[in-house]
Amino acid sequence: MNRRDALKTIAILAAGASGSVLLPGGWRMAYAAGDEGDAKILRVQNDEDITNLDPANRSGWYDEMVMFAVYSGLCQYKSGTQWGWQLDAAETLEQVSPLTIHFKLKPGILWSGNFGEMTAEDVKYSYERFLDPKLSAIYASDWEALDHVEVTGTYEGIIHLKHPFSPLFTSTLPHASGLIICKKAVEAAKDKKIGTDPLACSGPYRIGNWAPREKLTLVRNDKWHGPATYYDQIQLLPIGDLNTAEIAFEAGDLDMTKINLSAVAKYQGGGNATLTLRPALAYTWLGMNVDHPKLKDIRVRRAIQQAINVPEVLDAAFGGTVKPAYGLVPPPLAGARSKNIYPYAVDTAKDLLKQAGVTGLQLRLDFSTSSDINTIAQVIQAQLAEIGITLHINQMDGAAFVAAGQQAAGDAWKDSQLRITTFTTAPDPSWVTAWFTCSQVGIWNTQRTCDKSWDQLNSAAAVEEDAAKRAAMYVQLQDKLEETGAYVFLYHGSNAWVTPTSIKGAWTPDGQWALFREVKPA
Repeated sequence: MNRRDALKTIAILAAGASGSVLLPGGWRMAYAAGDEGDAKILRVQNDEDITNLDPANRSGWYDEMVMFAVYSGLCQYKSGTQWGWQLDAAETLEQVSPLTIHFKLKPGILWSGNFGEMTAEDVKYSYERFLDPKLSAIYASDWEALDHVEVTGTYEGIIHLKHPFSPLFTSTLPHASGLIICKKAVEAAKDKKIGTDPLACSGPYRIGNWAPREKLTLVRNDKWHGPATYYDQIQLLPIGDLNTAEIAFEAGDLDMTKINLSAVAKYQGGGNATLTLRPALAYTWLGMNVDHPKLKDIRVRRAIQQAINVPEVLDAAFGGTVKPAYGLVPPPLAGARSKNIYPYAVDTAKDLLKQAGVTGLQLRLDFSTSSDINTIAQVIQAQLAEIGITLHINQMDGAAFVAAGQQAAGDAWKDSQLRITTFTTAPDPSWVTAWFTCSQVGIWNTQRTCDKSWDQLNSAAAVEEDAAKRAAMYVQLQDKLEETGAYVFLYHGSNAWVTPTSIKGAWTPDGQWALFREVKPA
């Protein structure tokens, strides 16, 4: 019996011919015989289930991968290995001055749900709402430079900026903050909010069925008249544990999945799978909650910083295939650092704890489900033991991990001490630093570091037009974060995907998002 048959036999025994079985990592593999007919279906692993499909308040890449399929923007990222953008809903898009961008929509783009045609009023509504204080947009910084959108015709308008904004065409317009929502649909909604229901779709796909924590099915949007897509359905399965995802792929129950970096060597020889490996625009770090009583003393935080030997950690987890990070900004973005201010120095770490009068310190390290991060956590546990710190490892479900750092989710953040977090970013350094401001404390800034002068420098860097000066400003921003003692920079890494050789995948150049519009048979 092969692996696929074995898994299905287990499923049948556990749940009957139509049912489900819970696999390691909490993913439920569902079977419903004969309900898909001859549809062309692409089954894809997603790191999390969808949580919010509002461009202004999305939660992460697991939402964005869906959003790029169901919405349209004026432009969109190109697939391949080089960053760039191409027209999407726009027929023309031109920056005519540092403060004005003219656009003209393609006529005839229809919204699902009988909301009519996309117009320039939708563009105006979509972008200006980021600045509405009642919305409290998480991604308001993407449109911080926006003054207003002027509608000059049914399909035409002008985006007016208050000041030059370097990231506009790198991390705002082609990204999810540049997606266009339907004004009529939102205003018709009872609470005038978008959650897991996009309300109206303009992309090649729309939401079909959604079984939370099990499967989200995207189906063809019959109002779509753009370039034809190959697949009738995209089925996204929220599998955060990549070991589980890899088992499902090898069993033939997934067509596209990320894999752990520690598993890359297994697929480099070819065979029946195609490996796609891209340098990630991501950053993984260990952060410390500076408001926790055990971590208020900067000498304690600095001791932790200097007790962690990052190259040793990465060698244990990835066997030398992943390089250490020296900051948050990933190469090759402007502002990537080349060294740390406080490198590994175990004797210095011991002296710092002695100066702080701290002995027998016990701390908890939280992180989301990942075998690679689990290995990293165990090595850090051993390294901190060398300076007398007992580290308790706490691996959590992805949703619980996010909630544990955010004030809106309750009081769990008060018990948060150390966290290993990975953020993904867009091809501009402003998107890296945006989450560490005072306004992000208790949201994405789980270290709770707050410095108004840091915020001012961060705002100035976003509008600086001189490339060399701008890069230097981002280096300085990262220097200041390291000085707080609350950050240990770990790695940027890569994104690794596997597909059957029969499928030609399509991703952004960092491999973070699968671009379903372009996936087709090999």
